[in-house]
Amino acid sequence: MRAGCIVRWGLALGVAAALGCQGEEVRLAEHLTRAEAYLEQGKAAEAVIEYRNALQIDPNRAETHWGLAKAHLAASAPGKAYWEVRETVRLDPANVEARLALGGFLLLGKKEELEGALEQADAVLARDAENADAYALRGRALERLQRFDKAEQALRSALELEPEEAERLRALAAFYVRRGDGPKAEPLLRRLVEQDPSFRSQAALAGFVARDEERVGEAEQLFQAALGRATEEERPVAYQLLASFLYAQERFDDAERTLQEGLEQTGGNLELRYALARFYHSRGDRKQADAMMEEATKVRPGEAEPYLILSAYRGSVGDLEGALAAAEKALAVDTRSKPARLRKAELLVDLGLRKSDRARLTQGRAIVDGVLAAEPGSPEALFVKAKLHLAEAELTEAIDALRRGLDARPDWAQAHFLLGSALFLSGDRQGARSEAQRALELDAQLLEARRLLARVNGSLGEHDLALEEARKVLAANPDDASMRILAAEALVRQGRAEEGLTELLEIPEKVRDAEAWFAIGRVHLFQGRLEAARAAFLAAVEKRPHHPAVLESLLEVEQRTGQLDASLARIAAAVKAEPESSRLVRLEGLALLVAGRPSEGEQRLRRAVELDPNDLGSHQTLARYYLASGRLEDSLAAYEKAIEARPDTASLHVTAGNLQELAGDLEKAIEHYEQAVRLDPDLAVAKNNLAYLLAEQDRSLDRALDLAQEAKESLPESPDVADTLGWVLLKKGVAQAAIDYLKEAEGGFPPGRAELGVVRHHLAQAYAANGEREKALATLDRALRDLDAQMEAARAEGGEPPSEPEWAGQARAMRERLRRRGSGASPAGS
Repeated sequence: MRAGCIVRWGLALGVAAALGCQGEEVRLAEHLTRAEAYLEQGKAAEAVIEYRNALQIDPNRAETHWGLAKAHLAASAPGKAYWEVRETVRLDPANVEARLALGGFLLLGKKEELEGALEQADAVLARDAENADAYALRGRALERLQRFDKAEQALRSALELEPEEAERLRALAAFYVRRGDGPKAEPLLRRLVEQDPSFRSQAALAGFVARDEERVGEAEQLFQAALGRATEEERPVAYQLLASFLYAQERFDDAERTLQEGLEQTGGNLELRYALARFYHSRGDRKQADAMMEEATKVRPGEAEPYLILSAYRGSVGDLEGALAAAEKALAVDTRSKPARLRKAELLVDLGLRKSDRARLTQGRAIVDGVLAAEPGSPEALFVKAKLHLAEAELTEAIDALRRGLDARPDWAQAHFLLGSALFLSGDRQGARSEAQRALELDAQLLEARRLLARVNGSLGEHDLALEEARKVLAANPDDASMRILAAEALVRQGRAEEGLTELLEIPEKVRDAEAWFAIGRVHLFQGRLEAARAAFLAAVEKRPHHPAVLESLLEVEQRTGQLDASLARIAAAVKAEPESSRLVRLEGLALLVAGRPSEGEQRLRRAVELDPNDLGSHQTLARYYLASGRLEDSLAAYEKAIEARPDTASLHVTAGNLQELAGDLEKAIEHYEQAVRLDPDLAVAKNNLAYLLAEQDRSLDRALDLAQEAKESLPESPDVADTLGWVLLKKGVAQAAIDYLKEAEGGFPPGRAELGVVRHHLAQAYAANGEREKALATLDRALRDLDAQMEAARAEGGEPPSEPEWAGQARAMRERLRRRGSGASPAGS
């Protein structure tokens, strides 16, 4: 009897368990049904609760995680959505939509995460080779990784698969705009307007056309057309764009009328009021401008927004303390206002940086981190966070934050400017130019963006454009010494040295800093006025006694004027003050070599290499010294012995590689550079030299490109590295991209440097490969003219000019071929 009872109870428990499982399935289905309904109704918070309830029942259900991810996105909680998307992909690798979403999140991360975004795109394409979204994701990731040729292919594939999709056209056109490739961008922008004649499309085409000063009439028509297409919500931006364009053309009356019309048509829009106030301020009517902004706070006294606009206005005219006070008033009106809190945080950061006030920086950081903890995708918070990253020299993090912010607010002029600044500091000149231009399209009064554009153009070798932008800044602010220096440098580069000197002398002597005196000295030196150059350099040294570039210029002058002892003493004092500065120690080594003290000079050059193994100049100076002293074999033997004793010292392999190059044994040089990269993956100088040799021999070009790009990330300011990257790109057949980097390299070397000839020969070849014959000829003429001048200067000083470098003969032959081609004669060879 007991046994039968037990059996019956066992059967009963089994039925209960089964019924319990059925009950959970029913409850799960109810939660999911309600969650989906809430999501469709736009009730994101309620949907989140239901999806979480469903996960309590079954935590390993991929579609529940995916639903929760979409609910978090709808609730503006991308940080939480990200983890749910990851979990979805883990549980269901076949979910293509989730993989693309995960790739989109990873696209906003660091380099390792960018590789992850690429993996997600490739995983989708492995399942669906015609997925346009996957190609678009792949293109964006490759562009961020600076693999521009492959990025272009991916974006083109996305467009080919969906040729009628406006976003595919927009993405590829924007890529070409960022790369500075106007001939490819414009046809796509015109197709975009035909397929999607919206305000956004019309404005994109108008902004592009406006960059060409010879097409301003067409650009104005396009801006007017964009205004006509604008929705009610878009009209304030449309009026500002048109007014900004007119302001840039110095049609100030028309710009004012446009802003006033916009105010009337939009019912007094605060952003337009702010734009008009800034206009009055820029035209010198500060009283009216201030009155306009104060009036806005009285018209809407119970709202925070007018005070925020007042804060933005005060900040734009340099009154940061007044801007902070206005932000505090906004918070007093609405203590929970996120924009007001973030505006206060931004100003605390700006003032903290300006006044080196750590307390304010800490206070600003706390506000921003609090906002980002609750809303990781807040564009305003990301903007302020980017400023903090820049203050800590965290360029990659700043760029990532700004890109995320601009994804949400693409028409934010200040964010485009700040992104351009970060890209410029990271070495991406072309990207910086595109962002600066975009900032000025949105706000032509943004002088910071115009200063940036002037600097970028100068660094790219576009000296006529640099001069033009510098002049515009000086018209608005004649006391801007940095722009006078830049304008003078552009004039010198154009062969107008006396005009450049006149520009510099416009800076009042009482306010000339070290940079101004240094620039004056460089012009005098360029023109052979040694005593005047020395006087200017000495004035610069008084301002900054340990400035390596000034001390090096003084060394050159004092060597030529018989005052070398003064330079030796001055440089020794600088090294004593900053003994860990590799540049100063290298300069001391060079000075000792010039003074005929070779053993001491060699010792200091070796010390410079130890202090900074990535200092290309130290390696090259040491190697050249060995070559000049006829000790190449001895030095090679010494380095090989040093490597035997310390085989894991990467910098020894770099200098040994330099010496093997000089000896003509490129295979051994490559072996040493390979070993240096293996020992120290962060040694950019080794990557640069290895990439250059691989390109010279037309081998492993894909690897050479990766090495050159990694070197560029580490040494963004080095013209040598820019030359290598441009040369590799040219060898790979990407002439347009090569031109950008080679122009940057040309702009990075000061006049008279021997490396300039090689760079210009490379640049001429890139122009020729890109079908730009006239530019190729002009570049060759520049290179050979400077070489002839250097030879003549050597003769004038009574010395024997050195033999012509190898590139010179090749350049002369190339120039002759191009001239024959232009005259219609049949060229002998390409």
